[in-house]
Amino acid sequence: MADFESAEPCRGFWDDAARIRHGYLADVTTQTLVLKIAEEVGEVAEAYLGMTGGNPRKGVHKDRFDVLDELTDVMLAAAAPMLDLAGGTEQAERHMAGRLGFVSGREVADPPSGGWYGSFVAPHVLLRREDGKVMMLRRAGTGYRDGWLAPPAGRIEPGEDVLTAAIREAAEEAGVRLRREDAQFVHVMHRTARTLPGPCHAISDFWFRFDHWEGEPHAAEPDKASEALWIDPASPPDDVIPHCALVLAAITRGEPFTVHGWG
Repeated sequence: MADFESAEPCRGFWDDAARIRHGYLADVTTQTLVLKIAEEVGEVAEAYLGMTGGNPRKGVHKDRFDVLDELTDVMLAAAAPMLDLAGGTEQAERHMAGRLGFVSGREVADPPSGGWYGSFVAPHVLLRREDGKVMMLRRAGTGYRDGWLAPPAGRIEPGEDVLTAAIREAAEEAGVRLRREDAQFVHVMHRTARTLPGPCHAISDFWFRFDHWEGEPHAAEPDKASEALWIDPASPPDDVIPHCALVLAAITRGEPFTVHGWG
């Protein structure tokens, strides 16, 4: 059983996993690490049977802390090859965050078969410079796709139309003042979003482009975004949120409408 009193303070799961990978596991191949996961899973089952007395011959000879230790070993066994395959701690953490968001959506009940089936409306803002690059914010501390890039975006508040909401979001998130007459509608994506609460599992993303603004664009909400970057929309980096990357590609092709995730 782990000695909780003497354990070093946790420095972050992926940092600790990397320290182990580059420490006593440094000479172990990725293939061996992947195969090791199955062995660790078997030890979890053995510990659980030992805790519950599932093996009549041995009886109860383990406790819940033994099971917790073995479960932790499974997580670490999986983390080591994930670091190799993802290419580092940040990439592994980003992949896990995306996967958790996807899997958590499976827990949401299907919408009722009768009645209205609605969509949330989400305004998105593209600030475009003279060189054609557009601004993205690196999400941080939001609980959704943290570490990924996305444009200023959000929800409609009571009394707002979608363009009013877009202008407000740009002011809040990017620190710029926009005018309605400068807005260029460029795209709408209707996509599924099964992680949303209640019977509504879809979003209509309205994208507006602005070539003129007042103020210096920056990450104006440091508790929600760590930095602002200017990217080429025709060749976005890999860490743009996937559905946003699809929209940028569609805008580049001149397509005003797409659907995503409907099977």
